[in-house]
Amino acid sequence: MAAATVAVWRAVDTHPAALLLLSGAVISAALVAIGVHYTVLAFMGEVRVESGAVDVRTRAILEQEKAAVLRSIKELEFDRAMGKISQADFDALNARLRARAMSLIEQIDRATADSAPDGAAVVPPARPATDRMRCGACGAENEADARFCKACGTKVER
Repeated sequence: MAAATVAVWRAVDTHPAALLLLSGAVISAALVAIGVHYTVLAFMGEVRVESGAVDVRTRAILEQEKAAVLRSIKELEFDRAMGKISQADFDALNARLRARAMSLIEQIDRATADSAPDGAAVVPPARPATDRMRCGACGAENEADARFCKACGTKVER
């Protein structure tokens, strides 16, 4: 195709439409070749994904696994409280689950630190500031729209 394009360029009596048509065909053939190349790579299992997408997917998997391990710890503590397992079994399983949870948390922290821009600290989003009122009777903080104190139940003065 490239040789044909050069031949059209070099020919003296050619119409510009022939040059445009041939150039379009060469560009189209190149795009098709790129598409075929990536399709074959996908079938061979050699697809490379941008690192940001992998980090997001990996982080989501780690978060799900962490949640499952934390649920398992709670269930284990409940089973121990109900007397379903012995203290020795509880200690062994609890130590293993807590070690796995700590490992997952460290992996998540590393993934978060790796995905953050250089020099930027990962800061949790700030909670919106809300106006609060103090109860005159007990001194507890209440929401701005509260009519009664949530601690003692007396009517809050505005």
